[in-house]
Amino acid sequence: MARTREFDRDTVLLSAANLFRQRGYRNVSISDLEKSTGLVSGSIYNAFGDKAGLFRAALAHYVDGFVRQRMKVFAGDKARLEELEGLYLSVLEMPLADGHGCLITNSIVEFGREGGVASEGLGEALELVRKGVAGVLERELGAEAAKSETTRLIVLYHGILALSRSSTSFSEMAEMVRAEFSRLRNLRDSAVSA
Repeated sequence: MARTREFDRDTVLLSAANLFRQRGYRNVSISDLEKSTGLVSGSIYNAFGDKAGLFRAALAHYVDGFVRQRMKVFAGDKARLEELEGLYLSVLEMPLADGHGCLITNSIVEFGREGGVASEGLGEALELVRKGVAGVLERELGAEAAKSETTRLIVLYHGILALSRSSTSFSEMAEMVRAEFSRLRNLRDSAVSA
């Protein structure tokens, strides 16, 4: 009887998520996953079913361990515009500014509306970001203003993450983020003084 190989699930999922983030789902083979995770194909199939199962597990791990945690830090219950601005600026600084973007944004680009293997994880991540951004804006600007500004900031966030894979100047994107949040602080200050 074959012996079950033990492995650190978090380490494997982190390695797989990073590989998928760098190369995309379609451009990663089982052989690539073996090299990246240190698992043999049999262990991958036994633990995750197939490449799609490993991708779904890696995506869920990324959402829980990265996206959810960042939303708590930058858009938690007491976060203000200043903390939310930090979320945007942080993706333009190392180690996040490594040229590979975000697994969520990259998967949105790769799968489009088709979703498929990524549907559940992408939906969860997008909702986490939407709720986090909307929560800060509602506290800082009021419910009415938050409605129009939330979509604007979500588009800005994923636009930055997509463009972080291009030759677009990070300093120019950071300048634009600062200008946008300056505008939002002016809205907040106007509402307070009115």
